[in-house]
Order: sequence, then C-alpha cells, then structure tokens
Amino acid sequence: MAARLDARGLDAREVVRRLRRPRGFLSREVRAAVRQVVEEVRERGDEALLEYGERFDGVRPDPLRVPREEIERARAALPGELAEAFRTAIENVRRFHERELDRSWELERGGARLGQRVRPLRRAGIYVPGGHGAYPSTLVMTAVPAQVAGVEELCVCTPPGPDGRANPRLLAVAGLLGIGEVYAAGGAQAVAAMAFGTESVPRVDKIVGPGNDYVTAAKLEVFGEVGVDAPQGPSELVVVADGSARPERVALDLMAQAEHLSGATSVLLTPSGALASGVEPLLSGRPSEHITLVLVRDLEQALEISNLYAPEHVHLNCEGAGAALERVEAAGLVAVGDLSPVALSDYAAGPSHALPTGGTARWASALGTHDFLTRINHMRFSREALRELGPHVERLARMEGFENHAASVAARREKEEG
Repeated sequence: MAARLDARGLDAREVVRRLRRPRGFLSREVRAAVRQVVEEVRERGDEALLEYGERFDGVRPDPLRVPREEIERARAALPGELAEAFRTAIENVRRFHERELDRSWELERGGARLGQRVRPLRRAGIYVPGGHGAYPSTLVMTAVPAQVAGVEELCVCTPPGPDGRANPRLLAVAGLLGIGEVYAAGGAQAVAAMAFGTESVPRVDKIVGPGNDYVTAAKLEVFGEVGVDAPQGPSELVVVADGSARPERVALDLMAQAEHLSGATSVLLTPSGALASGVEPLLSGRPSEHITLVLVRDLEQALEISNLYAPEHVHLNCEGAGAALERVEAAGLVAVGDLSPVALSDYAAGPSHALPTGGTARWASALGTHDFLTRINHMRFSREALRELGPHVERLARMEGFENHAASVAARREKEEG
C-alpha cells in the first residue's frame, strides 16, 4: 500500500522533511569507495578500468571500444517501427533544443565594443546507465543537445551485458545519431576513465548523464578536473491534482515513475480526499517507499510544498493548471494538464529528460545546449571610450590598493590624450 500523510495541519517545510528522499551518493561509504576507484583508474588507466569492470559487471570486454561495424549492424537490425519512433524522438528533441541555443552577441556603447562569443565544447562524455535495463532514450536526450550545441566529439560509456557487449538497442540509436565512439564500460570506473583518460578512452571536457549512487558520486569526485551536469539520482514525480483529475490516470502516472525503482519517489499532493481514496486501491502491490499520497488544505499549499521539495518532475493535473505553471519555482520539468503525462517527456516530447533530482532543482536546470557551451566575454575600446572610463577605473583600483591596475590604464590613457 502507498504511504498516506495528512498535511492539512502541517507547515510546508515539515511536510518536505517527512518526504525527504534518499541521498545515498553523499554517504561516506559510497564516497570513500568511489574515491578509491577514481584514483586507481587515474593511476593505472585501462588496467584498473577492466579490473573494476570485471569485479562489478562480471565481464571483461575485449575490446573496450565497440567496433563501428557492430554499431552499424545494430542500426541496420533495428525494427522499422522502433527506428521510426526513435527518429521521431530525435527530431522532436533536436527542434526543442535548437530553440534554446545561445548565440554570440555584441553591443557598442560610447566607442566600446563589448560582447560574448558562445563556443561549443570540443569533446563531451555521455554516461548511459544499464542496471535494471538498457536506456537508449537517455542517449537521445543527452547526445542531441550536445550535437545541437556543436560538440565535435561525443564519447559514450555504458555498462556491458553478461556477454561483455553493449546493448544492441543502444548501439542502434548511436548509429542513428551518427555516434561512432562507444565503450562497454560502466560505473564509477567509466566516469573516471572519461575524466582522466586511459590508453583506450581519451579524456573529455565534460561528463553528463544519469546513473546510480556510485556514478553520481564519481561525477562529483572528478568535478573540477572536468565539468559535470547537475546530479541526476533516483527519479521523482510530484502530482498536484484536485477533484477534477481522474483517479485511474493519476495512479498510472504515480506508478510509471515508481517503475524506475532504485529509490524513485512519486508523491500526490491533493486537497481532494475523494481523489486520494480513489487512487489508493489502484496502487496495490506497489511498495510504500515509492509512492506517498498527501492530503493538503488547498492547491496553494500543494504548490508551496512542491516548490520546497523541488522535484525532478511536477505534473499539474488540476483546474487552472496553466495559471499554476506560473507559480512553479523549482522543478526539472513541468507537465501541464491531464493530456500531458510525464511519460511523454521521458521519450519523445522534446525537452531532455536528463533533469536535476534530489532537490537540486532549486538551483540546477534541465540538461540542454547550455551544458555543452562556453561563453567567452570580449571587449574592444576606442580612444574615446578609454578616455571616458579610464579615470573611474583608476580611482576604483587605487581604492582597493591595486596601484599597478591603475597605472596600466593610466599609461594608455595619458598616451592617447597626449
């Protein structure tokens, strides 16, 4: 049975405290174990990568890098309807992220030309988890924004199966995307390999993609050596619904998210006791740690709880859902209305399903083209602009005790004025 919580007499922060999600990747035990793996891969390269792969996955892939011919065979063997579905997803994701793409710009003010050059990363690493199954959709959701951003080289790491090979469906999607660099390597050791480079795996500039506690901890461990995306731990859904929602659909949405297991959480926030009572019997057989039904005073309290909880997904299945969207302050993705189940976004709606979890949506955003871009500011001053701004800079520099900063400007200004 699902867990029940009557929050009508509780403060929103107290409700969030009771809904606290697992944060295993921050545990000392996980961080210590990952630190050792990362250091050994850094020091011993392929040897350590293969040893840990054999210890954790039970296989020793040979070769580590999937031959391009194997990728092409997998692509050619993909059934027609699946290929069409993946192509549709790829196109929708591409269109969405083309719209969000940042571009270089310049402005001129009083003889000073200022601007920003937006440049793609040269090389990015994508981690696609295995674990409970293969997730080629994750490759679509992470690789397409990188390609739209203009990243030239994409490196994909994914855990091998019992036969020592990467999942053929994932390879087929790599083929559809034109990605030829895939490694049968998973876990913290694969993250370390991408971060530091080994004999077989050239290092990358940034690592993105979801994974288990050990993968997430490894990304935090190598941060600074390379860039990483926002933490993507166990999946989360908050459904904000009222009496207008259909219990059977709400139940399916909650169960869909709980289907991810590994600490996934689904929460219903509703002021309707009838809806909660209608949903509960439809959840039989689901473990209570995955699904919680919360009775709230009204939709205002529901949104306050949701904003403090900052979940990966929010589904607004209530009257006035469009207006409620404007009041959502922290979430990876918001699905608006009964006809917009979160499952659409998991596969083919357009926005990447690589989203911040664990409450990090308070400060982090969904994966997008911005994750694969750098911004280089630039400036070019004319004589007039230097003459105008120079004295102000000199005063500020001297006030902070940086005489050479002031002199650096003054020397040029005096020359031009002389």
